[in-house]
Amino acid sequence: MTADAIALDPGAGLRAVIDLRRARRRRRIGDQAWGDMAYRAYTTGLAALVAVVFLSGLVGDSVLDAAGRADLAATAPSWFGLVAAVILLVGFRSGSRGGPLAMEAPDVQHMLLAPVDRSLVLRRPAVWILAYGVLGGVLVGGLVGSLVDQRIGEALLGWIASGALFGAAAVALALAAAMVTSARFVPSWLPVGLGWVFVAWAVADVVGEGPTAPTTYLGRVALWPLGFSAVSALPLVAALGLAAVGLAVVGRVSVEQARRRTALVGQLRFAVTQRDLRTVVLRRRQLAAERPRARHWFPAPPRWFGRRFPVLARDLQSVARWPLVRVLRVAVLGTLAGLAARGVWAGTTPLLVAGGLAVYLAALDATEPLAQDIDHPALLGSAPVPEGLVMVRHLAEPVIVMLAAGVVGVAAAWAVEPDPEVLRVGALCLVPAALAGVAGAAITVVSDAVLDESQEAVMPPEVAGPRLLFRTVWPPLVAVLGFLPVLVARNAAGTGDPVAAAGTAAIPLLLLVGVVMLWVRFRADIHASIAEAGMGGTR
Repeated sequence: MTADAIALDPGAGLRAVIDLRRARRRRRIGDQAWGDMAYRAYTTGLAALVAVVFLSGLVGDSVLDAAGRADLAATAPSWFGLVAAVILLVGFRSGSRGGPLAMEAPDVQHMLLAPVDRSLVLRRPAVWILAYGVLGGVLVGGLVGSLVDQRIGEALLGWIASGALFGAAAVALALAAAMVTSARFVPSWLPVGLGWVFVAWAVADVVGEGPTAPTTYLGRVALWPLGFSAVSALPLVAALGLAAVGLAVVGRVSVEQARRRTALVGQLRFAVTQRDLRTVVLRRRQLAAERPRARHWFPAPPRWFGRRFPVLARDLQSVARWPLVRVLRVAVLGTLAGLAARGVWAGTTPLLVAGGLAVYLAALDATEPLAQDIDHPALLGSAPVPEGLVMVRHLAEPVIVMLAAGVVGVAAAWAVEPDPEVLRVGALCLVPAALAGVAGAAITVVSDAVLDESQEAVMPPEVAGPRLLFRTVWPPLVAVLGFLPVLVARNAAGTGDPVAAAGTAAIPLLLLVGVVMLWVRFRADIHASIAEAGMGGTR
């Protein structure tokens, strides 16, 4: 089919696009054993689902009384609205960088430059990414709704449905906003600035210092079982309308941004298949266009400090050049961890997981100097001290950063409801939480990025799936365990001293952190000894 025929007949162009994609799909799939791959994914997903359901049923939080329900109905919509505002800001930022679509290289190289309407090429991938995003929002929102039901004690299906509807609407708004932003109707800084306005407005609504934020109306959708409001249905209509607009203008995406995004996302997807979280983090930073600052946030350490502690001094200089977005990200994650701990103190135990994940993600940013040294093993091995000792010295800086983020979190928890006991318990609990977060991030960074494919190939799917799940879950689980002192302190608040109980619970966590530090210190030596023993046995 010639280019002139395609240009004159839009239907012919659509058929050509479909035929090319089908041919490339058949060539790419080849003779892959889809049955074995599907069964492995099934066993892994089933294990994860059973773990989530079992743990959520094991929580057993107390049911709120009438006063607690009234307080939930009054305050929870603004918090849900804040979550929606943050998700919407993420969508605006993604659109400003050419997202949310990440096409295959042939689509960008040939189809976007062919005499075919770009909307015909991009609309189907846009519909798929919108569908997958909404499905993810439904699953996460439904899970949150089931956890909320544990505090309410009735209407389980209603809470699951309202939570799923909130999650679907929030994700649809974010993806649609990204598509509209990538269409370049206005400069990219304008929608991103609008996203920050929504976040600031939602924060003001949470603290009661401003009028009702637009995203708060969407937050009321998650609380429909406590009372239906027709006004809160307007954001759902807005989500549908904006999604339709986004699909209509998706063809205006920049080819240059699409080419750059495709290259980075392709590398990111390969790293995900290899469970190489380090490469995933690097590619995400490149997608976000994070660059070190030219000017330092604080002065460099004095020379005597650099001579005495060279690794820590270099790591602190790295932190001093963090871009603003990374500083804000760590501060926001610290705030979320503090708010999650405050929720646990108030009786919502599942927020332990949210707090632990927030600390884990912040610690991954803080362990960047360690990760950079691991990325250059020859340089690390040339140091005049053992490799493991250099790695352990790299952990001093993330501990300092996470303690600072913990202070921000404690301040946020106290600001929600000023209480001297919150400060006492928080000051004690932030230490094991920060150390556990650094330990979990260190496990991720120091562990082998790529699994031994020869071992994985001979494993049956029933073993390979749960093994992969364990290797993925264990590092963030260590960070989640760092919040257990908050739970112990809450249980002891009515019968004893919560500070003393938290201190007792922190002791085994500190021992766990010590074991992780020893593993980091002697891991390379152990592997070298095993390799030497294997070579000696073959002689």
